[in-house]
Amino acid sequence: MTQYAFGSGTLIAKRTDVTGQPPALLGTLDTVSIDFDRKIETLLGQYNMAVAAGGGEFKIAGKAKFARLQATQINNLFLGQTLAANSMLEMTTGESDAVASGAVTVANSASFVEDYGVFYASSGAQLSPVASSPVQGQYSVSSGVYSFNTADNGAAVVIYYSYNISSGNKISLANQLAGPLPMFEIALKESFNYYGTAKDLVVKLNACVSPKLSLPFANQKFTVAEFDFQAIADASNNIGTISLSE
Repeated sequence: MTQYAFGSGTLIAKRTDVTGQPPALLGTLDTVSIDFDRKIETLLGQYNMAVAAGGGEFKIAGKAKFARLQATQINNLFLGQTLAANSMLEMTTGESDAVASGAVTVANSASFVEDYGVFYASSGAQLSPVASSPVQGQYSVSSGVYSFNTADNGAAVVIYYSYNISSGNKISLANQLAGPLPMFEIALKESFNYYGTAKDLVVKLNACVSPKLSLPFANQKFTVAEFDFQAIADASNNIGTISLSE
């Protein structure tokens, strides 16, 4: 019976150059495409139409757009860096406080990391950071304690800063040597029920690398990651398989 494919299907990638890493489900999959590209070399001789053709470079490359974001997925398929569980750098998007006795202790002072600016809540004017002894309109900070001039007592301020939390995941980006990069296999499944008969298409690529990962952020839009991958031959000189019900 005739087979069709409909929808984006299911796409899973699994890192293969290291062991013990969880497979990455590229969830909330928007689109995925796999392109097969062969370079054709032709022999012309003295004629204007080729008399022979041979296959040159063969390339299988793909692109996927997905919305479910995971640290293990980003690290294992593209970055290949050090991932720490139960550790995350967090930041405020503006903590509201009021200056009292020339100081403010921010809510996350115990795990404070870095100051990102202070603004007056009423006017939006930004205060200037100084090392110590601030005058009005200035502040200094140490270990999550913001010091102000007493002339700013009672002023409502909005404070931006970063801090550590003991949850989530953190990828530490180091400057790595050129050459090695994460290797993974790709499995794509497309299913469509046609007049009561399930028809499946499954593509398996044994060894892939990724040249590009994009995380586009836009106002009033979901971030849909764009992930490119390219297949190469595995250690046994095999590329993969294509399976169809029909």
